[in-house]
Amino acid sequence: MGNITRRARGRMRKRGVLSAYALLEDGRPVLLHLDLGPRESFDAWLSFLQDLVARGLRDPLLVVMDGAPGLVKAVKRVWPHAYRQRCQVHKMRNILSKLPRLMQVTMKKLVQQVFLAPSYAVALKRGRDLIAKFKDRYPAALECLERDLDECVTYLRFPEVHHLRIRTTNRLERLNGEARRRTKVIPRFPTERSCLSLLYASLIAASKHWRGVAMTAAGLRQLQQLRAAITVSAKKEAAA
Repeated sequence: MGNITRRARGRMRKRGVLSAYALLEDGRPVLLHLDLGPRESFDAWLSFLQDLVARGLRDPLLVVMDGAPGLVKAVKRVWPHAYRQRCQVHKMRNILSKLPRLMQVTMKKLVQQVFLAPSYAVALKRGRDLIAKFKDRYPAALECLERDLDECVTYLRFPEVHHLRIRTTNRLERLNGEARRRTKVIPRFPTERSCLSLLYASLIAASKHWRGVAMTAAGLRQLQQLRAAITVSAKKEAAA
């Protein structure tokens, strides 16, 4: 997300810019969509995702996102069966912000052992053990982890070669940072289109240096198995 500033009835207003990228089945990264909307608005994100669907985007296998409530709710509404991965960087910040300062370094190391576990099953066990050990002492922080534990380690169900790219939104954040750098030097934009045009050009230019992910035959088979699993789940739910 970025911001644009425009004049309305004599006042300067900032508006959020929503963006989405995708990793294709051949591993290439592409910019999917840009649009305007309040940062945390469910309605804005819902409209954004529905527009993607209307333009022909089929259900993604995995959605990587931060914990913005409006975005999370919209993703569950539009793609209820897609796997979801919470950005581990955002979640770590949320957990640590609920701890005493003297405990933050220790807890960070413990949570990293959960997030960087060798397998999905091991990550869940480590996470549940950690929650059971510390929840009475630090309920707010451990409830924050417990609430999204499975979605924090979903990436471990995917090919190992993809893990670095899909466990956080860091690459998207860096690209959005480049967009903000381009727009903040402009006092105001005369129109929304002029801002979106500049953002589109800057994001496309920056994304050319963004490496995708390797797609091997074994990796593709693993992705196909994950796709088949959510297809079965969707059919069972429809039949219920």
